[in-house]
Amino acid sequence: MNDQTLLHLAKGDAICRIAPAQGGSIMALDCGGVPVLRRAVGDDLLDTACFPLVPFANRIAHGHFTLNGADHAIAVDYLGAPHAIHGNGWRRAWSVEQVGPDHATLRLDEDAGDWPWPYAAWQAFMLEEDSLWVELTIENRHESEAMPAGFGLHPYFPRSPESTVAASAEVMWFNDPTGLAVCAQESGLFSGAPVGIEALEGLDNFFVAPDPSIVIAAPGMSVTLSGPGAGFHLYCPGDHDFFCVEPVSHAPNSFGRGEWGPQDILPAGGRRSQRYHFAFQA
Repeated sequence: MNDQTLLHLAKGDAICRIAPAQGGSIMALDCGGVPVLRRAVGDDLLDTACFPLVPFANRIAHGHFTLNGADHAIAVDYLGAPHAIHGNGWRRAWSVEQVGPDHATLRLDEDAGDWPWPYAAWQAFMLEEDSLWVELTIENRHESEAMPAGFGLHPYFPRSPESTVAASAEVMWFNDPTGLAVCAQESGLFSGAPVGIEALEGLDNFFVAPDPSIVIAAPGMSVTLSGPGAGFHLYCPGDHDFFCVEPVSHAPNSFGRGEWGPQDILPAGGRRSQRYHFAFQA
């Protein structure tokens, strides 16, 4: 991506580069020249440092759910086939509503289509010397119908043999062969102490952790990722130099199972926000 198409935020030794046209994604977040997130390695959306998850996170089984007695079908992305995955906000170009030396606000206006309801979304970035705030907002633009609304972030962290993740989560969702979460069981993996990356290799699972605070550490950098929500999804492929810790507002396929929390439904014209915080120390 041409460097001129990026937004450049800076505060002290911290820098953040954002690509509005590329899913409103973060392309780099560094402190003192040390990567906080995996720096973008190409122009594909999966090569970014972090992308937004709106208007839902993770998977919805076969792109189908029922709300208030009505059946709804949504687009199935090839990445999650045969299931819908990650919403459609990350597949769209966002416009720049506001930008300054250390802050920016992006906006997305989406007509009904891949998602059955029209909606607007915003990402507000605020960079500090030792942290980044990302606030996601969704507004239901339908004149009369309520719609489901979910949030999340999909950050990529640099992986080293010494990488660890510390969190508190007593329940993990297990997946079927298609990657769909189907069964929640107790898990002792995350009890607050750091867990080495080798123990996480191969995971692609959701951990129940209300309002999580997760510490991702490696030599030269420690990051505490926090925000309100249902928990986090951990993705740690064995053959890559990254892993993902994704804070989300709802469990995977909760929409497909019809498990609605009061925060998951936006009335017509309603708006909801959620704020995530990356605190880092090099």
